[in-house]
Amino acid sequence: MRIAEKITDIDYKETRRFFKRRAEKFSGDNPYAVTMYQDNNENLVRERNRKEMEKLCPLLKLDAASKVLDVACGVGRWADAFPEDIKEYCGLDFSKELITIANQRNTREHFSFLEGAAEELEQTLKDNGKGRYNRILLVGILIYLNDKEVRSVLNQAERSSEPHSVICIREPIGIQERLTLKDFFSEELKDHYNAIYRTRRELEGFLDKTLISKGFAIRREGFLFEEDTLNNRRETAQYFYILER
Repeated sequence: MRIAEKITDIDYKETRRFFKRRAEKFSGDNPYAVTMYQDNNENLVRERNRKEMEKLCPLLKLDAASKVLDVACGVGRWADAFPEDIKEYCGLDFSKELITIANQRNTREHFSFLEGAAEELEQTLKDNGKGRYNRILLVGILIYLNDKEVRSVLNQAERSSEPHSVICIREPIGIQERLTLKDFFSEELKDHYNAIYRTRRELEGFLDKTLISKGFAIRREGFLFEEDTLNNRRETAQYFYILER
């Protein structure tokens, strides 16, 4: 179903099953397609990834003291882009299948991957003896969360961050209106798909009541891709926020 404007919850069990099936399609020749999709267009996956890293990585201001927490890390796409000499990288994902792939792909020192749902962020970090982080990535995760959990995850990210931190949020947004895909069969993915595309106004409402109320401020924001060739959706587009405290 395609549900416009109306607030409708999605089923997390279906999302888990979806990503389990995505992991089964993993290919070393096109590794990022697992979470970036475009299964039949390897060049588009590579170009989108290149452009995203080119635009957003410098805004993180990474240095030797950087401790990065990557929520919903998938197969470790962002970890691949980071230098060896940061202090720590921790990727977290609710899919044990994706975490298994991530651990096989990246064995660098100070880099680790943990199985855990975004809404269980603090408990997962505690259970694994992790502390706070000064760089937090929330990339492509909020569309898979219902409104209640969006607020929870943003609040947990704030509590998991150091006093001086940078948070990067990158999400596909609904351009004109909120759009929910609930058990929607995608011809492109050949699978049923569940996701919530919120508007900028909705996302900023969540930010105001969570991160911004705790001292973060939006330093940069904008559409991720300027090139028409990288935007192949009419109703949604990738948008990013860089917040700093």
